[in-house]
Amino acid sequence: MNRSNKKIILLLLFTIFLSVSINAQEVINQSSAETWNSNKVTFPSYITTHRENLILPKIKGYEVISCDFHVHTVFSDGLMWPTFRVLEAWKQGLDCFAMTDHVEYRPHRENLKADLNTSYDLAKEDADQVGLVLIKGAEITRKPKNWGHFNALFIKDANLLEVEDTKEALLAAKKQNAFIIWNHPGWSLDSTLINPFVGEMFKEKIINGIEVYNNCEFYPKAMAWAIDKHLAIIAATDVHGTVEQGTLKQDANQRPMTLVLAKEHSLNGIREALEAGRTMAFFQGYIAAREEIAIWLTEEYLSVKKIYSNEKNDFYTLTNSSSVPFKILFNNKRYVLPALSTISFNVPKGVSKIAVKFENIIIYENKVLAHDLLLQ
Repeated sequence: MNRSNKKIILLLLFTIFLSVSINAQEVINQSSAETWNSNKVTFPSYITTHRENLILPKIKGYEVISCDFHVHTVFSDGLMWPTFRVLEAWKQGLDCFAMTDHVEYRPHRENLKADLNTSYDLAKEDADQVGLVLIKGAEITRKPKNWGHFNALFIKDANLLEVEDTKEALLAAKKQNAFIIWNHPGWSLDSTLINPFVGEMFKEKIINGIEVYNNCEFYPKAMAWAIDKHLAIIAATDVHGTVEQGTLKQDANQRPMTLVLAKEHSLNGIREALEAGRTMAFFQGYIAAREEIAIWLTEEYLSVKKIYSNEKNDFYTLTNSSSVPFKILFNNKRYVLPALSTISFNVPKGVSKIAVKFENIIIYENKVLAHDLLLQ
């Protein structure tokens, strides 16, 4: 490069630097009311959208994927546009959600010229752009006392589920290789019961999962059915309006979700995990899961470290490496480990393990996890 070209480049760089400096000074000057243009002052636009990341390390080598398998939009009886659901889910830490508008109940039908696939179609590109896995689904909605509400996931065409007979509607979903969830089994009923129709669907193995938690209701009996009938354990928002994240934060909670232990972070990975029953319901600071998976959770997310010893006692810390809180009872003392926290405790010298009751981990109807914690 000759000397003339070097001079030109240096001059250009100086000009750019001077321009940036002047522009920066103009912005700085705008921060003072004394220097504002009296006609109009333009401030920088605010970019406020951010994601509240959930810390969910792998469990036994499986990816832990946060999912909501029950969501509504204006294309059934919800109040929100499909693309808003994507933004809401992404901001609140979800990795996946299913679009499950009602097949039969669409009060906005006259105002929206659309079919049963429209909500998914409108949301898909936005979901792809932020890395959310979006599942095409639909809710088959019949009277709970006689039949029930059922989410059909992983379908190809929701319009084919618009069938008068309830069983035929479920079979139409099964023809599309749908994964069927029995929704809110205790909603709008005096008792949580298996009606004759649902009993028949269980016998024919048409139902694959069950909501043990829906919106703000927990169904203890549903936990027993999930374990005894080998169903995927599900928690979902069933959101129609907005998920009130402000209230959840105030109570140090997350939106209800299903934590899926998948071999890979993909649609196929989530499907395989659901079929294998590797799921945990996560709601109101509680976990509901099969005992084996609940034990995995405690072993992977809690770590013990010996800090100090004297003649009488050994002193330890117990660290929670996840966004899942733990409420535990041992040695007649209660401890709470919020997300990403550490507690300290001591035991008599030489003790190698302690019997722990995990008061917020439900493994069956009215039964919580009891598991020994090994000490180093």
